[in-house]
Amino acid sequence: MPRRLRLPVVLLTVMWSLAACSHPNGAIQADAPASPPASSPPGPPLPADGAGPYGPGDCLKIDGQALDTVDCAVGHEYQVMLSQEFAGDADAYLPDVTVYRPVCTAALPVFLGSPDAEASRLETLSYLAGEAEWKAGNRWFACLIAERGPDDKPVPRTGTLAGALAAGLGELRRCLVDEPATKDATVTVPCDRPHRSEAVPGVLVLGSPADPAPGIPEMADRAVDHCEARVAAYLGDEREGVTAAADLPLPDLWPNGSNRAVCYAVTEEAVTGTLV
Repeated sequence: MPRRLRLPVVLLTVMWSLAACSHPNGAIQADAPASPPASSPPGPPLPADGAGPYGPGDCLKIDGQALDTVDCAVGHEYQVMLSQEFAGDADAYLPDVTVYRPVCTAALPVFLGSPDAEASRLETLSYLAGEAEWKAGNRWFACLIAERGPDDKPVPRTGTLAGALAAGLGELRRCLVDEPATKDATVTVPCDRPHRSEAVPGVLVLGSPADPAPGIPEMADRAVDHCEARVAAYLGDEREGVTAAADLPLPDLWPNGSNRAVCYAVTEEAVTGTLV
């Protein structure tokens, strides 16, 4: 199968244009979605208790400059995967992202029930206590999950996302308008809309965020062959006009938990609907 390497500019660098970013009671930080190796289980259960005003499983709706907790049957933009207190002497506001973002990226596949969470349109964000709360000693953060829409805003949903990928990517598969690493590749769409890139199962963990980031050539050596095999397995055979592409993490974001490669089946012309 023809194969291509796509350098890292897309999934791990684009910040969301979130309506709640200026929320006065907290700070939302956009994260890259992540997942463990395809050969590994999602991980141990997330803690059932939480910290701060939001607990695991809570659904949150944007209301002006506020986030309101609502019944998950009501339309909402976010859901809480976990919330906890900052450990140690986290005096500075805002604390270093390497303290909390790896926690949230690790929580994503556990909450969704799949090691391929990064191949979906579901992404994790970190929501921190506001500065006034922080100074008062209430130093908590919450890991949120949301579906990225074509306008880079969270898509309103109903129901819980817990275990949403346990049976596979399904309708939540990530598709891109163009190839990874092109100007239009940041446009994420449902796969029933015209697209050229279709994420496939087999998100590849390239190492631990606690270790130094490998260089792009080293990541490419591992990811390209892996993605060629994953795309071939997805399609069932080679297919004319379809190539394999690997989207890699940026080394600068590695300590934040951005340490996965996502594989794509890329078509020469836009298609509507999935390839299988």
